[in-house]
Amino acid sequence: MANVRIGTVDIPERVERERYFKELSYLELSAMFAGPFKQSSLAQWAELAPPGSIGLAAPFVLTHRTPPKSTKLWPHDARVGDFRDSVFGRQALTHVVESVKKLSAACVVFRSPPVFAPSAANRDQLRRFFSEVAPDVGAERVWVPDGLWEPRAAASFATELGITVAIDPLVFEPGQGPELYEGLEVPSLYLRVSGLGRPAPLGTERLDELAALVESYEDTPVTIAFDSPARWADAKNLAMLLGSESDSEN
Repeated sequence: MANVRIGTVDIPERVERERYFKELSYLELSAMFAGPFKQSSLAQWAELAPPGSIGLAAPFVLTHRTPPKSTKLWPHDARVGDFRDSVFGRQALTHVVESVKKLSAACVVFRSPPVFAPSAANRDQLRRFFSEVAPDVGAERVWVPDGLWEPRAAASFATELGITVAIDPLVFEPGQGPELYEGLEVPSLYLRVSGLGRPAPLGTERLDELAALVESYEDTPVTIAFDSPARWADAKNLAMLLGSESDSEN
C-alpha cells in the first residue's frame, strides 16, 4: 500500500541494519532521545536509511523532566520537559532540525511523559509548544499522548494543532477491538503498537484486525511502528499481509 509505512521502534537485536531496510519501510529511532547524535553515527544512518524511512524520537529535554538512564545526556536542568520552553530544549531542537535534514527523516516523534493528563493547563502547554517552540522541525510532527487521553479526543486535538496523533490500536476496553479507531478525522495517522507485553508474535486474528484498520483509512497516510516484544516478526507479518491483500485486489 503506497500510503503505508511499517516498521519497529528501534532495530531489534540480532537484526542487521542493512537487512532491516530491505524488509521494512520505516524505523522509529530512539538514539537522540537521551543525548545528541554523534556525527559519525548520523552519517552511518544517512547512508543506510532511504529518505523518508526514519522517525526521530524527540530529545527528553523537550518532553520529560526526568532524564533516562544513559552515559551521555542532553544538558538539562529543572526547567526542561513537559513541553515547556527552555534554553536546553531550544538547543536540542536545533540539533533535531539538523538531524532531520541530514537523514531526510519522515517525522519527529514527541512522546508525552507519564501521567501527562488532558487538563486545560496541559492542553495550553501543548498549544504553546507546537505553535511557538517547535512550529516547524522540517518533518511531520507526531505526538504520542499519555494513556489518560481518550483517543478520539486526542486525535481531534492533534488535528487542531496541525500535528499527527499516535495511538495504540491494541488498547481498548473488553468487548471492543481495533475497529474502535476507525473513522478518525485526521490527515495522517501514526499507529504505535505495544503488543501489551505479549512475548510471542501477534496472532492471525490480531493481525487481520490491524490490517482491516489500516485499510479503512484508504488514502490517509498511515505509519505503523511496532514496540512489541516480537516487533520484528509482527512488523514483517503485517507488511506481508497488507502486501498480499493489495496484490489480490489488483
